[in-house]
Amino acid sequence: MEPITEDELAEINALAGLDPETVTAGEMAEWLGLTPNRVSALARDAVIPRDADKRYPLRPAVKAYCEHARAGATGRRADAELAAEKLRLAKANADKLELSNAKARGEMIAAAEIERAWAGVLREVRAAFLALPSRAAGKLGHLSPHDLATLDAEVRDVLMELADDQGD
Repeated sequence: MEPITEDELAEINALAGLDPETVTAGEMAEWLGLTPNRVSALARDAVIPRDADKRYPLRPAVKAYCEHARAGATGRRADAELAAEKLRLAKANADKLELSNAKARGEMIAAAEIERAWAGVLREVRAAFLALPSRAAGKLGHLSPHDLATLDAEVRDVLMELADDQGD
């Protein structure tokens, strides 16, 4: 028996009502790298075209599946960006909550409170230094008024130098 030629096959397909450009679900599955059940599901969901005989026009079906896959990839990219934003927001909220809890436990103090406390300490240190010449006069009775004035001037100079260093 001789093999059937392409022309004879086309004539047989035409007589049988088969379009050589249409394929079965199994053949379409091979083309797309899917299972026949998945191909049928895509046809039910109107993702790929199928005729009344449950055959698939090869080129239009492949094109439709490619467009569907491309749209899905774009959606996944947008979903990934949205997921990244949600993760960033969740981390920021967690950090905010952690800071709030640390403040509530007294583990954190506001910078303004610390600044006020240190300012008070430094005022006390300044007052103690300024009182040094008069305290020395009470304990060291042999110091002359000139000595006490010199000591007072030195204390004030030191305090001014410290104040100037803080301004830098």
